[in-house]
Amino acid sequence: MNNQEVLSILAVVVTAYPIVELTEEMVTLWERMLHDVPFSQAEQNLAHHIKTSHFPPAISQIYGNPSASNVDRLRAETQERFALMETWEQNAVPLLKDGESNE
Repeated sequence: MNNQEVLSILAVVVTAYPIVELTEEMVTLWERMLHDVPFSQAEQNLAHHIKTSHFPPAISQIYGNPSASNVDRLRAETQERFALMETWEQNAVPLLKDGESNE
């Protein structure tokens, strides 16, 4: 996430949990810790947290489980690879047996 996205997440945190006081140090820390989290994932994790907890979220709760997003990425990559392999199979030239020719 970039600076604006982190600020957007923190604005929701402060709105949902008025006890939270936003500081520059907090923004800096959250930016550093969440830089590699997709904004949409952080939004989903925050929405889930707000719906299920009376307490403000920790960074780890917004960060979520990075392996979950990796699973989706790996699933998509696997499907692409299977499609590519199927194309190879359809376009493959049959092997010749001993004594056979191409003609």
